[in-house]
Amino acid sequence: MKNFFYILIASLLLAGCVPKQDALAPNVFRIAKGDKPWIIAHGGAKDLFPENTLLAFEQVQQYPIDALEMDVCMTKDEVLVTHHNLTIDASSDGSGELISFTFEELLQFNFGENFRDLNGDLPYQDSLVHLANLEEIMMRFGSRYFLNIELKNRGENGKRAAELLSALVKKYGLEERVLIASFSDEILDYFREISDDKIAISTSEEETKDLVFTGLSAADYLYSPSAVAAQIPTKNSGINLASRRIINACHRRDMAVHYWTINDKEEMRMLIEMGADGLITDRPDLMQELLDEMGF
Repeated sequence: MKNFFYILIASLLLAGCVPKQDALAPNVFRIAKGDKPWIIAHGGAKDLFPENTLLAFEQVQQYPIDALEMDVCMTKDEVLVTHHNLTIDASSDGSGELISFTFEELLQFNFGENFRDLNGDLPYQDSLVHLANLEEIMMRFGSRYFLNIELKNRGENGKRAAELLSALVKKYGLEERVLIASFSDEILDYFREISDDKIAISTSEEETKDLVFTGLSAADYLYSPSAVAAQIPTKNSGINLASRRIINACHRRDMAVHYWTINDKEEMRMLIEMGADGLITDRPDLMQELLDEMGF
């Protein structure tokens, strides 16, 4: 990384002499200029429905979304299920590490137990809301929506989960319908290796940092991560990442830009006007209202 900074400083002196790069081949996750940005339902729209549950993925279809975002963990019997945490305590009436349960055992717990709706009520406290089997999500929704899938397991469990995920994507022919993410560079690199770079991924955490840094410094031509999309928070460590320069740096590589997690209409408007390809949101209802107001 130290050498990288030396190269970066030297390149800034030459930035004005470097010709504009041509974009790479188009990818399906980018929108054309002027087109409607994607509504990406975060966890199945977790402000409206219990996060990462089958109920959420079913109910969010009442909104004109473009992609379902979900987190994926592996069970004891190696089933991939949609769940944000590696434990089930915060989201259900059960307790323990998710990987200590089989899929059938997880079906006994209510994953809507602690969900509060927009009024602060607990509408599913007396229900039995199930988390989802990823294979069922692929079968039911993979041809209708793009699927943004984040691998949560790390280490050897993460590598096994990556193998299972790669196999499922290939089984259902969804290579051009899924976008794979992970906060673990190791797991994302491993997924890239075992899938032979034939399944789309978003930038890893380190790749995102380097892309943002070079983009903000106007030296983005020095760095090209091997990903089709960058998924970025609007702020990190006090730095404002809602930037046209970052978006333009990605677009010059024909990479899509998705910001997360955006639930305020004015922030949505700002990012859309900057050129974001999509917004990962808990409130697809608000984003659709805004898109209607903006004439999309």
